[in-house]
Amino acid sequence: MAGNYTKILLDDYHKLELENSNLDKENKYLKYEYKLLENKYKTLESKYNSIDVEELNRIKLEKEKEVLELQNQIDKLQKENTRLKSLLNTDGTNAGIPTSKTPINKKKVIPNSRKKSNKKIGGQENHKKHKLERFNDNEINEEAYIELKTCPSCNNKELIDTNETIDKDVFDYKLVLIKRRVKFKTYKCSCCGKIVHAQIPNDLKEENQYGPNVKALILSLLNEGYVSINRVRRIVKGFTKGEIDLSEGYIAKVQKNAAKDLVNFNDELKLKLLKERILYWDDTVIFVNKRKSCLRFYGNEQFALYKAHEQKNKEGLDTDNILNSLDKSKFVMHDHNIVNYNEDYSFINIECNAHLQRDLQKVVDNLGHTWAKRLKELISKSIEKRKELIEKGLTSDEEFSKEFFNEFEDIMLSSFEENKNDNNKYYTEEERTLIVRILDYKENYFAWVTDFELPTTNNLSERGLRGTKSKLKISGQFQNISRASDYALIKSYIQTSYINKINPYDALLRLCLGKPYTIKEIIGEKK
Repeated sequence: MAGNYTKILLDDYHKLELENSNLDKENKYLKYEYKLLENKYKTLESKYNSIDVEELNRIKLEKEKEVLELQNQIDKLQKENTRLKSLLNTDGTNAGIPTSKTPINKKKVIPNSRKKSNKKIGGQENHKKHKLERFNDNEINEEAYIELKTCPSCNNKELIDTNETIDKDVFDYKLVLIKRRVKFKTYKCSCCGKIVHAQIPNDLKEENQYGPNVKALILSLLNEGYVSINRVRRIVKGFTKGEIDLSEGYIAKVQKNAAKDLVNFNDELKLKLLKERILYWDDTVIFVNKRKSCLRFYGNEQFALYKAHEQKNKEGLDTDNILNSLDKSKFVMHDHNIVNYNEDYSFINIECNAHLQRDLQKVVDNLGHTWAKRLKELISKSIEKRKELIEKGLTSDEEFSKEFFNEFEDIMLSSFEENKNDNNKYYTEEERTLIVRILDYKENYFAWVTDFELPTTNNLSERGLRGTKSKLKISGQFQNISRASDYALIKSYIQTSYINKINPYDALLRLCLGKPYTIKEIIGEKK
């Protein structure tokens, strides 16, 4: 009996706790509405200060009455016990889900920023055709002659050679296998009498071994092509017509050793990122031994650093020792990761407007509210106008900023009205949460309005992680977290090389020769 009574008390306590939490959120929402109404009232008071005192007092009393009613509602309103989530009209345009997860009964929408034109499909008039150009004579390293035995018109066998040809060039390649024997000359020392030779490097310690080009090909297929280990074996065997038949264990060993040789590069890359003013970061789910794990990206337009963790949490972020090493002069762009606002971190948060616009589109699709459409259009319009100002050499513009935030406040005031007057309980609660979030993080969402050097979206980090999703679809999971970390190390090296205009295969070949690019070399190569 005592146990049952305790359980009833606990249930009642949890219900009261939930109800209290709901009332706190409602209170916060109404306080924001009250604040905006108060600001609007002050504006109206200033605007109509020339009106008759009696009329002004009447307006003031009406507004005070309205504010009083809102304050009274704070203690009376109760949040609904059940919260229905909107699943209708959800796709890649109004949520962060990939297009591959579009519901079966919905048309797949592929995001495309290009504007539709009335031009016909294909090459346009007067458009220069892109094609391979004819080789210069000094480039030709092979010739082939096609001869005729009979005339194709009359079958006559007596043909007279004109000593002229019609030339057609072919750009192709062929694989040449190299079976190299490296000879280390031996010498007898005239002093001590010992037989000596040059030091044999570790990559030649066996009687026979695969060379750096084979290793670079393996790494390219694994990390650039996202090919699984068993298919890497089949592809290499096919390329070499069965001459090179790698074992799966050797392929895994090449990946592991390459990652080991990149530890110093990783440390150098991390130190470089910590000096950057703006840092983008995001993470995505990967699978390690059938369990959900995390691959994280840190970077910008010049550097890309990847980290793998068994769990997606703050402990992993602190282990990476990047966010917790940034000072208050640094900006971090992300997709509203609440962990970034932890008091342990000092940097300035800026939030992705592409995600915000998708959230606003979801409100439009589910409720048809005009405030969300207006705010989405304001963001798009302002981003375009900002581009024009940047082209003029400006890094900020006070008039632009003032105009944006004046319209923003007007839109947000109307959002309360539309949300309050909508009787549809299917999505209004989620809309209300979005409204409060926008107001809570206004400065983080719209920092780009006052500082033109700051980005508007986190698309860079999303693009950096997109290839990993392809790898999971093609090759599947990682065997363990160590193998995922190996992939992250090599991916950091390849991606940083690529965005600095260095051929990834050349970078991998340098790695396999034991001389990977340094950050200084990569930046120098780009310049």
